[in-house]
Amino acid sequence: MIRLLIIEDEPIIAKHLECVLQDLGYGITNSCRTSSDALKSLKNDLPDIILCDIHLVGDPWDGVRLAQEIRLTYDLPIIFLTALTDAATIHSAAAVDPDAYISKPFAERSLYAAIELAIFKFSQKKEHSIDQNEIIQDEETIPFFSGNFFIKDKKRLIKVNTDEILWIKAEGAYTKLVTMDRNFFLSTNLGTLEYKLKDLPFLRVHRSFLVNFKYIDAVEEDVIAINNERIPIGKSFREAFYKNLNQL
Repeated sequence: MIRLLIIEDEPIIAKHLECVLQDLGYGITNSCRTSSDALKSLKNDLPDIILCDIHLVGDPWDGVRLAQEIRLTYDLPIIFLTALTDAATIHSAAAVDPDAYISKPFAERSLYAAIELAIFKFSQKKEHSIDQNEIIQDEETIPFFSGNFFIKDKKRLIKVNTDEILWIKAEGAYTKLVTMDRNFFLSTNLGTLEYKLKDLPFLRVHRSFLVNFKYIDAVEEDVIAINNERIPIGKSFREAFYKNLNQL
């Protein structure tokens, strides 16, 4: 199920969005009225898509500024929602490169089309962003022997020592495995990799992240720093994380 985070300062519109999204078969991680609440929500439960109003009344940030901040840490599709359709607003929003744009008032079919377009556009960007140091594993199963993954690259298998893995992230249809030297996109789910690594110093810290404890540089509030990457600690994973951290 595709899950969305709603950022909308008007309670009536926010509630209407929740109802429409649920009727369309989507899930909702949270509905936030302010930029600060939205950033806190992202740390606890990462959505698949962000639906953000541009004009947030009484907030120090508007939706565009918030989207810029989100993009510094999270690679997520963003859909802007606004009643403002003037040239200045459109130009400002375009600078963030949103994945879709919806004008208020919106029709249910328009919202559905915008979400599906955002999903498609984001997946296309992901495919085009894979460079020569990123290899896609097309097989459903990944051989795992003596602390090593063997990842298929065309007609050969590349050995990846688990000791070299910094973190693993769920990204749509793929799972991204990050090492110091290169990235691998695997067509298997994060839960499968978590099970394969259960006897090694890896821990699930978020529904979308599995980290290697040996590479943790710092922990600040509910964010882990590894090699200049900021990884959120999900609310439901927090207790287990700190318990394991105290045992080190």
